[in-house]
Amino acid sequence: MGLHSGRRRTPGLRREEVATLAGVSVTWYTWLEQGRDIRVSRQVLGSLARALGLGDVERDHLFRLAGEVPPDDAAKPDDLKVLPQHELLLANLDPNPAFIVNRRFDIVAWNRGCTLLYGDLDRLSPEHRNVLWLTFHSPDVRAMAENWEIEASQTLALFRTQVGEGLSEPDVAALIATLDSTSADFHRLWRLGELAPFVPKPRVVRHPKLGEVELEYVKMHVAGEGKTLVSYLAEPGSELAARLQELVHDT
Repeated sequence: MGLHSGRRRTPGLRREEVATLAGVSVTWYTWLEQGRDIRVSRQVLGSLARALGLGDVERDHLFRLAGEVPPDDAAKPDDLKVLPQHELLLANLDPNPAFIVNRRFDIVAWNRGCTLLYGDLDRLSPEHRNVLWLTFHSPDVRAMAENWEIEASQTLALFRTQVGEGLSEPDVAALIATLDSTSADFHRLWRLGELAPFVPKPRVVRHPKLGEVELEYVKMHVAGEGKTLVSYLAEPGSELAARLQELVHDT
């Protein structure tokens, strides 16, 4: 392989050897190890994964840490798309916040009302448009929860229940690994191992402009798509519905 032979004190590849196998300079690879703000291409990430002998889960984790969509995710475009009819349904649910998630809880489609809960999702990278990521990494989402600890625990329990045996799938395992390494709260709550079915019920939202309001929290499976429609509904014709309309119109 063109690498130096000979006895070494510690097992594994030297920094110089990893850089050689990945086709990058030792200086650049050192900066990468140090966490410097450098641009990493998908090609280089793939080369590093091969040089380090990473499995699918570790490789996907490397891609996500670099802000890139892992190869396995990129190979599943249908998991990130919805039908035009579902887009129309979301639009007709405005101004009520509504969105569609896949099995990883990635938000793959949303209406204007959804910005009232999660902000401008278009400004987020695809891997951060995820209910779990937003729950544990968005200060705004945390602040709007009536009791964040309870709601976060319930979200994880529902996720674990819905994913089931799919927890070992590469893209799901990579998401869990990323959250586990970046959020102490996720690390703590995930280890509780709780399971829970979804129960339709009112949810209190402490919105910075609406104040403390109560919305009906509803989920529906999208037939044949492996996805779920999530909506937060105000009573039709109510003062809250009118206020939602005003806010959405102004966004």
